Amino acid sequence: MPLPLTVPAGEGEAALGLDLLGGRRILPDEELEWVYTPIAGAARYAATAFAVDLVFDDGSRLSELAVDQYGVPLTPEAQAAAKMLWVDQENLRRVDLAVAVGRTVERTLVRFGGPRVGAVRGILGSLRVRPARRLGPRPLDAVVATRGSRSTERFSRGNTAPLVASPHGAVFGLPMTDASSATWPYRADHDAIQAFATSHLPSPWIGDRGVFQVMPSPLSRPDADRSARALAFERDTLEDRAHLHRLRLEGGIEAELTAAGGAVAMRFRFPGAHGAIILDHLGAASDVVRRPTADGFRVDARLDDGPGRPAHHVAVAVTGAVTGNALTWRPGSLRGHLTVDTTATPVVDVVIGTSTIDAAQAASTLAGAGGFDDVLRRSTAEWEQALDVLELDGASDEQRSSLFSDLYRLFLYPNAYAEDGRYRSPVTGEVRRGPYSANNGFWDTYRTCWPALALLAPERAAALADGFVEHFRDAGWTSRWSAPGPVDSMTGTTSDTVFAGLAECEAPGLPLDDAYRSALKNATVPSPDPAVGRKGLETAIFRGYTASDLHEGLSWTLDNAINDASVARMARRRAETVPAGCREAERLATEERYFAHRALAYRRVFHRGLGFFLGRRPDGAWRVDPDDYDPRVWGYDYTETNGWGTAFTAPHDGAGLAALHGGEEALGRALDRFFAEPETADERFCGSYGFVIHEMAEAREVRMGMLGLSNQPAHHIPFMYSFAGRHDDAHRIVVEARDRLFVGTDHGQGFPGDEDNGEMSGWHLFASLGFYPLVPASGSYVLVPPAVRRARLRLPGGTLEVTADRPGARHIRRVTLDGVEWSHIAIPHRRLARGGWLAFELDDEPHGWAANTRPPSFSEEFGVEAPLRDLLRPGHPLTDDRGATRVDLAAGESVDLPLDSRAEAVFSTVTLAEPGVASWLLEGVDADGRWRELDRRDEESFAWPRQTRPFALHASAAGLVAVRLTAVHPLSLLQVELLGVG
Repeated sequence: MPLPLTVPAGEGEAALGLDLLGGRRILPDEELEWVYTPIAGAARYAATAFAVDLVFDDGSRLSELAVDQYGVPLTPEAQAAAKMLWVDQENLRRVDLAVAVGRTVERTLVRFGGPRVGAVRGILGSLRVRPARRLGPRPLDAVVATRGSRSTERFSRGNTAPLVASPHGAVFGLPMTDASSATWPYRADHDAIQAFATSHLPSPWIGDRGVFQVMPSPLSRPDADRSARALAFERDTLEDRAHLHRLRLEGGIEAELTAAGGAVAMRFRFPGAHGAIILDHLGAASDVVRRPTADGFRVDARLDDGPGRPAHHVAVAVTGAVTGNALTWRPGSLRGHLTVDTTATPVVDVVIGTSTIDAAQAASTLAGAGGFDDVLRRSTAEWEQALDVLELDGASDEQRSSLFSDLYRLFLYPNAYAEDGRYRSPVTGEVRRGPYSANNGFWDTYRTCWPALALLAPERAAALADGFVEHFRDAGWTSRWSAPGPVDSMTGTTSDTVFAGLAECEAPGLPLDDAYRSALKNATVPSPDPAVGRKGLETAIFRGYTASDLHEGLSWTLDNAINDASVARMARRRAETVPAGCREAERLATEERYFAHRALAYRRVFHRGLGFFLGRRPDGAWRVDPDDYDPRVWGYDYTETNGWGTAFTAPHDGAGLAALHGGEEALGRALDRFFAEPETADERFCGSYGFVIHEMAEAREVRMGMLGLSNQPAHHIPFMYSFAGRHDDAHRIVVEARDRLFVGTDHGQGFPGDEDNGEMSGWHLFASLGFYPLVPASGSYVLVPPAVRRARLRLPGGTLEVTADRPGARHIRRVTLDGVEWSHIAIPHRRLARGGWLAFELDDEPHGWAANTRPPSFSEEFGVEAPLRDLLRPGHPLTDDRGATRVDLAAGESVDLPLDSRAEAVFSTVTLAEPGVASWLLEGVDADGRWRELDRRDEESFAWPRQTRPFALHASAAGLVAVRLTAVHPLSLLQVELLGVG
């Protein structure tokens, strides 16, 4: 039973003796284990100065002999200083007792450090000596699938579920502790199972679909109620791996769950003479067919989860001695059980084939899956092949568990959606041929997941990306958040950056032409559907920022800048594939320069006086008066963060960001203030959310100033010191965050916040290996101190070996690549991808290594200095920055548009109401009335309604007072711009 602990205020250490473990002799291969929950008090983290100690019969203490599983000494002071104990959360600690074998416990002490300004409280649970847990030799043995599942919607340590599948498989197998939930179906702090199910869970915030449930029962006539049928399980029997979930249930039933491709398989071993298989589901069931078979029973059904979700067909084969059928179906609901005789055949297998195409395809999937053993063999083989990419030497068991569990999450998403080369479109409902990928939130995953896939499995990454480009081919847009079709969630069309990153990494098989067209449409065409495209683009494309009358408008502006940089990168890549001098080459060169300037739009929303990004109203005024601005306030213009959390959101252009702050030293000082200002999660700062959201509470528990590393918008921030040449500070913070915040893997924790589709795992993996993809889509990494002595990455281009002489040290002293000095903070992807030996020499003290080098910055790489501005005077429907009024010009008809500025124009843009081919003449007049031709366009193609296209002017446009656009053929215009720099 949990034991409440309280010690009064005091200066020195307080120790309480417990009547536990006294007289216990320590045997070989044992460990001490306890669970401790520090309770937040007047001094929030005072209760983290806590340790359990054993006093042995020879007078020695465990604290003198051993450390915990993270290498932290067993003293209150050391535990508090390590900051690995999370308040108001359970914390599992294990201590290897090999150093105490043969000694007898005389008494157990719990020790609290001082000074304590008030009473300190905590809860001690599960204190015991038990057989030591040892990892098996295979990478699969190190995977912990329950990592991150000790979470709720109010506080996340991952918000995951222990899903089994094959890598990027079409369906998951899911154990459910709450069979009524499509959002949080599994909680690691629950000790009873209510169902084993099919699942397609992309995120608890998005919700599951296609959930068909199976539950064994030791009773021949069980109650099908989800709570009543629940069976407790013995936690020590739990095996939670990528390919297999195995446990022993109450009543002695042994249950196994696996999945591969589009099939889920279960095996139940009954100890008694009879039992039952309960069938259930979420959503509405229809087209139900039930029939006995020669070796058991068969059920076919269609599951519908509501509007916007595709129907899922299931074909369920139960193999065993089925003696009774108590299944009932009424419209929408299939319930009941099958009675099984387990006297002669104690093992009952259930295999489920799934499909979103039709019942015949589900049946075909079932037939192709084979039996339970076949599904397990396939899942095992595919995971062994995937995890074989990494080999570790000198890593602790904790590190092995964390790193191979990182790979499990990275290779779990995204998921195949096509079946045998076909898919049913979640948008149109039509069955089409081609690839299709699903279950991904690009706002999260572009940061680390896709760069990791591009390095570790580039061909697979390109194939999965092709499946998302298929969204564009199918329905005209690539989903921002796919589950499996578009979901209106998060800001930015960051699939643009994913595709550009894969192109920069030369991932084989990427359909660059269609990927670029998808990104181009996102960047130039307003979407009629809020679930796709860029919100607010109708006006943002002309104003140069997304106004604050749109929720999270500032975040849209910043994300659009990052994604526009990626569009420019793809335009440059595309230009390499077409003949020089051709019309398409000219178009791509123009689009490259146009989007390169647009990538600097983040500069339009930086308030130099405040030193923060701040939203602008439609008229250009700041969203709030600078005197009233508080960067601690969450929401409004900021997505899941505040002004501090957004202060450095230009990772694509760190040099430009430094210039906004007043130079590199000023950028460094801003980062210093960021890490010095504590996040309090105070209700006063909840802003537009109206309450303290879980991201606020989690950011506070990071305990590193305003660094909400618990959420994706902060993941680049520690590395931004490198743009100020302060690599040592970046490395100090990255190492602390890596080693301190990703603890608790063995207790269903392991993450500081939501583990979205593998992104949090990707951050930890990169930070542990020694390089991080800071600059999006640049094909480069910044170097950081590795966590392990030796890591071998078996890459398609060759084996990359990363070594560290003092793993865990916070600073780099020296780096060599294949024995040659490497003295730059950044390293190209192409150099790592071909393999080699990257050797780090580390130290606990800073050395200023590579301080004169910087990561790449977009503005320097592309030679752009400022965003573009429209030189035309407002007042005409074609220059009102709204693009809402159609102006029709007949052939030969003109429109004159005056200029506000005589600055030199470099581009024009034309926005047409409808797709088609257009021809026009653009002329300019100076103050002396002299006219000159600026540009002539013949049969320019506009692919989509309301598309804005840029055009490089063919003649100088300096000193003009007006321009005239003449239609060669009839034109239906929405907007015209004449763009200059600045």
